[in-house]
Amino acid sequence: MSEIYKSTSMARENSAARERGESVAREYERVVNTFNKILQFKEKIRLSLENRIFDLQEHLSGDADKLCTLTRNIEIYDLNVIKIASNLDDLLTEETRLKDNYNKLLQGASMDIVGASVADDALAQVSSTGGEPSTENLMQKGNHYLDILSSSFQKLDDDLRSVSSLRTEMLNARSEIFRKKEQALDKKAVLEENGRHLEDELEKVESDFEVSVREEEVLTLEYAQLINKVEGCIVISEDIDRVLFSSLTAADETQ
Repeated sequence: MSEIYKSTSMARENSAARERGESVAREYERVVNTFNKILQFKEKIRLSLENRIFDLQEHLSGDADKLCTLTRNIEIYDLNVIKIASNLDDLLTEETRLKDNYNKLLQGASMDIVGASVADDALAQVSSTGGEPSTENLMQKGNHYLDILSSSFQKLDDDLRSVSSLRTEMLNARSEIFRKKEQALDKKAVLEENGRHLEDELEKVESDFEVSVREEEVLTLEYAQLINKVEGCIVISEDIDRVLFSSLTAADETQ
């Protein structure tokens, strides 16, 4: 009777031990699978955030180079505008001088404009003839004077047209510079605004990265400690290991 009781008790203990072992194994497997899944997910998040940080830094670096180029171009535009303004002042001075000479010619002050060659020539003619110049000589000198006067007006006209043409070219060049500068300023404003958004995003991504890495470190450490505990518990004595091995061999032979 005692042996039967022991057999029944052993049957219960055998069954309970196997059920508990299977339950613990299932729970451990569930925990291991959960840790593995979460750690794989954390690794994916970490790599994704790292790539995003790298991309944002690349964009910011590229935008910084573009901003430097635009700033340098804007400075060049400003210098060119200053040079054109100086040249326009010089042209205005030259134009004023030419117009003043033009008015003098119109008012008959030809000596200052075309030189004293005509008067000198007239005096020479008087000296050579020893008296008053003849009518023919006077007509010749008059025609010569008109030719010189016409030539002087023509030169002033050409000079004034040249000044006007140069002014138009400079004004057009200045307008083009203003247009390019306005475009550069618009691009600079867009880059600066985009840069602020990128910097804000970079700050957020870096913050998310730090939080995710800390969580990954905590989970990895906890997982390692759990594995160490389980490994430390799975210690079987040589006698039990020998019994298990011999019993496993016998069990395999009966299957």
